[in-house]
Amino acid sequence: MEINYNIVSFIDTLGLIQGVILGLLLIIINRKKDKSTLFLGLFIIVYALNLLPVILEDLNIITYYLQYDLLPFDFTWLMFPLFYIYVQQVSILSKNKLSYWTLIPGVLEFIIAIVVFFQDNDSKMEIEESLWYNLILLGGVLFSFYIGFKTLNFIKKHTKELKDQYTSTEYRELRWARGFVGFGLLLTFIAIASEFFDTGFYFDLTLSTINVMLLYWISVRGILQQNVETLIPLENSEKTVDKSDKNNDSSINSENTVKLLQEIKKYIQDEKVYTVPDLTIIDIAEKIGTHPKRISGVINSQLNQNFNTYINSFRVEKAKELLRSDIANNLSVEGIGNEVGFQSKSTFYDAFKKYTGTTPSRFKNSA
Repeated sequence: MEINYNIVSFIDTLGLIQGVILGLLLIIINRKKDKSTLFLGLFIIVYALNLLPVILEDLNIITYYLQYDLLPFDFTWLMFPLFYIYVQQVSILSKNKLSYWTLIPGVLEFIIAIVVFFQDNDSKMEIEESLWYNLILLGGVLFSFYIGFKTLNFIKKHTKELKDQYTSTEYRELRWARGFVGFGLLLTFIAIASEFFDTGFYFDLTLSTINVMLLYWISVRGILQQNVETLIPLENSEKTVDKSDKNNDSSINSENTVKLLQEIKKYIQDEKVYTVPDLTIIDIAEKIGTHPKRISGVINSQLNQNFNTYINSFRVEKAKELLRSDIANNLSVEGIGNEVGFQSKSTFYDAFKKYTGTTPSRFKNSA
């Protein structure tokens, strides 16, 4: 038997070992109360095991040991659903019903793959060339895209709800998860397209290297990512309107609503609570004695803003005042951003440009 040792199979083997180890580590970390990494760990393990059939083929082992052909480790139906459930668990919407049903097709496909694997070699060859087998493979790809887009849509909902409760969202928005899903779908498309072309050694090497780096990057992000807790109990989410407004169809424009908005604004300005970096909607709700959902509802309906952008508008106004004053001579632009409640320079610049159309530095120079 002549084993075809090559750098591509070496990198894939490294990815396989790394993925299994990191996946198990994430499953162990899942025991911590503030981290839900069980499904991320399972995702990384199946992602890594997906490389095993490729490794055996690259090493030329399948040629001599046909019984290892069609290993039941093609988890196309299972990978994206596992990541989807992980995203749901760590998101601010985690108290909602999780989509465990998305795992059913993947589990069924895995059972079928096991049955196929234990067939004799002739039967395997016949199955591999059959229409129904190729339809299953195609179905897995289409299902992956479907779940991928559902994940992106879910993260969008998560971000919207997040900005209705928090002012500091930088490490809670799950941007890395959104980026991975987009990149993962692109890789899936490239992998499919490569089946129709003679890709060559360097293409395979690049793809293998990306897989190894991706496994490591996702694992690190999973270790760092904490659960984003909702500040509003789910059982109270429907109790967002005061009893006096429940039977009033025009409650959005009611006198009580306008009065509440004025009360919110007065409290924020008088107490300067917008300078608190990690201010939440609960902080304000407790002080003015109303339900947080009531506050977010009023801000949304009356100002067409979320809680995050509403608080940032106060911060930007205060920043403009400081940039015009003598304080600007003693503080850096970033220092002024921190002074008014922004936790990072990038967040400050983004918010400032959104409201003024220019950067803090240019505003300071013009002032």
